[in-house]
Order: sequence, then C-alpha cells, then structure tokens
Amino acid sequence: MKQKIYQSTGILFLLLLGLAGCKEENYVFSNQLSKGDPFDPNRPVQVTSFLPDSGRFSEKIVISGSNFGNDKDAVKVYFVDGNIEKEGAVVSVNGNSIYCIAPRLSGGNSQIKVVVGEKAEGIAPKSFHYTASAQVSWVAGVGTLEGTGAFYRDGTLAEAHFHKIMGIMALGNDQLMTFGSWESAANKVRFISVPENRVITIQDGVYLGKPAINEDKTIVYATTLNPTHTVYEYRRDNGWMPYRIGEIEARGSGYDHIQGLVMMDKVHDPNQEWLYFCHKDGKFLRYNINTQVTHELGSGLFDPAAWVGYIVYDKFNDCFYVSHYARYSIYKISKTGNDWADGVKSEIYAGSPSQSAVVDGNLEDARFRDPRGMCMDEDGNLYVCEFNNSNVIRKISATDGYVSTVAGTLGKESPQTNGDPAEAIFLDPRDITYDGNGNFFIAEWWESTIRRYAVE
Repeated sequence: MKQKIYQSTGILFLLLLGLAGCKEENYVFSNQLSKGDPFDPNRPVQVTSFLPDSGRFSEKIVISGSNFGNDKDAVKVYFVDGNIEKEGAVVSVNGNSIYCIAPRLSGGNSQIKVVVGEKAEGIAPKSFHYTASAQVSWVAGVGTLEGTGAFYRDGTLAEAHFHKIMGIMALGNDQLMTFGSWESAANKVRFISVPENRVITIQDGVYLGKPAINEDKTIVYATTLNPTHTVYEYRRDNGWMPYRIGEIEARGSGYDHIQGLVMMDKVHDPNQEWLYFCHKDGKFLRYNINTQVTHELGSGLFDPAAWVGYIVYDKFNDCFYVSHYARYSIYKISKTGNDWADGVKSEIYAGSPSQSAVVDGNLEDARFRDPRGMCMDEDGNLYVCEFNNSNVIRKISATDGYVSTVAGTLGKESPQTNGDPAEAIFLDPRDITYDGNGNFFIAEWWESTIRRYAVE
C-alpha cells in the first residue's frame, strides 16, 4: 500500500485532481494534516465549493470553505437526500478545507452539509451527484443446471443443491442461513459461508418460515409454521446450532399459520426480547423469548385473513409491513396507543386487492402481483420479492414512496441470468435479506439458487 503524506491543502487538491478515477491506490493521511486556525464559534461555518461534483461509493472529495477548524474529530460531513442523511468519513481538516470519503448513497443528487461541533453548520451551494451501480451475481446452488428435482446436497457453493427455501437471513461477512419447508428435501436449516466455500445442514426435519435476527446479528430465531409452534434459537457463539427455547401459543385451522418472525431494533426493544408475527387467522401477536409468553395484540386485521406472508419492522416509522399475496398488497400495521399492547390497526400501504399486476409508480398507483419475502435497508427502503412467475424485485422508496422494479425480468424464469439487474432472470424469488453493506441476498423457491443483488 502506497503512503503519501501531503503537507498543504493546495498540493493535496492538485494531486486529487490528477489522480481522480484512480481507484486502485490507497492513501494514508497523518494527523499533521489537521492544521489551520481553530474553529471560532462566533463565526459562521461556510461551504463555498467541493470537487469532484459527482462520483460513486468511496469517492474522494475535497470541500472548500471557511471556519472548519483543525480538529478532525469535531467535523461531520453529511450527504443529505430528502429526509435521509448519510455521514461521510472525514480524513483530514485544514482550516479552510476538508478531505472526506463519500458514503453509499441512493442514485441522484444530495446536498453536502458540514457540521462543526454540535451546532455550527454550512451547506454547499450545489449538489453532489451520486451514480449508483448495481450487479446481480450467483452465490450458491446448482439450480436448473441439473434439471427439476426435489433433493438437497451439502458441499461447496457450486455443488450444493437447495429446494423450496422459505426464508433466508444474512449473518454478515458473507454468511447466510436458509430455512425450508413443504418436503423432506426442503425442511432443513442450511448454513452458507461464501469465504469458506461451503454449505452445510445444521438442522433437519423442521418446517420453518422466515427467521428473525437481533440487531448485533449474533442470534437468529425461527418457529415452525404449524402448531406446535416450537421456537428455535441459533447463536453465533455456538456455531449456529439449534436450541429449543419454547413454544408460541397461537393455534388455528389449516396450515402455514406463521410464515415469518421479526425483531425490533435496540432503540424500540432494548432487551431484544420480543418476536413479532402475523397469524393466518388475521391476528398480530408477539412472543417473549425470556418468559415464553405469547401476547395477542390485534385480531381481524386482514381480509381475508388467510395467506398473510412475510413481515418487516420499520424502525424509522415504528411500524410493521406485511405481505399479503392473496390481496396483492403490502399492509402496514401501526399502534394506536403509546405501546403496542394498547392496540393496533392495519391498512393497505401499497397495492390493490382488486388488481394483480406488476406496475411501478407512486405509492397509490403501483400494483403488486404476488408479494412475498421482504427486507429493509439502512435508509428505510423496502424491498419485495414478486413470486409465482413474476420473478422481479421491487423497491418502495423511503424518500417519496415511489415503487420501482430494481432487478429481474418480468415473466421470464429461464435461463437464470446474472449481470445487469435490468436483464437478470430469477426463478421464483421467494425471500430476500440485507446484510447492511449494500448486499441483498435472494433465495429462489423451486430449483433454488442464492443470488446477490449488490448496490454501490
């Protein structure tokens, strides 16, 4: 790794211009760069310009202005898109200039805001244009290369075979768990490690849906679809081996009662002790992993109640989203009081019960055909798998509610194709999970492969 220590902002500025686009080199900057006059709280912070005015993830940016001070730790640089703010990494401060690194952003224009101390801030007179890039790639699974067949196989990523995956969960560091049901070839929990190039079965003979995970990604929880709803815990410090911790008390007629669990973040559930879920009978409930007590929070929330699917918690708006594929809609569940135990209400958030179609557009105009697995990114954008011959991934923007198709080719399922998201072909995408680092992992249902939709 090359080390270059620049002693003046002018030299740094010229070299950055000359080296723009050279993404291969890494630079180490010493604390000696934090020079210049200290911050004066009696003067305003002003941002006059920055270069370059556009770029991608990890773009090197020099911000010019005044009264930035010389304490790097006191300076924050934010990229603002509507109500979403992303913090860039500040490398050095030199009185009238700041050197920083662009964070991962949504495509489009963002304002650059500089904050010194706790309150003093300045906003750039122009916008920074971020160009997002995306790619679909294969992760694991033989898929249709071996033809149709209900079987499973452990081994390397290329040798492994999956069948009817119900849920998938990102564990971080390119590690995943999948959960299956329906048939003996599918009712298994599998562990996938991309760095180690291996797939192993860690639990057999269980019919499980989409699991929940705690905020630190150290514990996963899953429950059987039908009574008795046995709750299993999988811990990182125990090699993700299953451990039975109790049973959910929620019975009903038919099958596929609980298709997914979800856990709140630490802000809303400090002890990380509640698992929330929807029941096939139209109920919304939660289960306490410490006391093993099940609380019914609401009933009669869906019409018809059957076929309520996956659930996601929105920590930004303190609500839940539920996919209801029989109603071609995404429901929103909100609390009616100060606490979730005080009562809940449900309403259709996106889609229409009378129209089964894949139509992009504003929240009130967009349509869904068969929404199943869902996940949310760090900005609050909601991603939805369109199942059953739709074969696309939809995104509901947190900024304006716009619904767009971000990956997949509508109606095509063969041959499974990677590369450009607009030209990629999925085979019945059933569930999706996000790792917090720009990677969405998609599990297909029949003749499954695991695919990665990476966004930078």
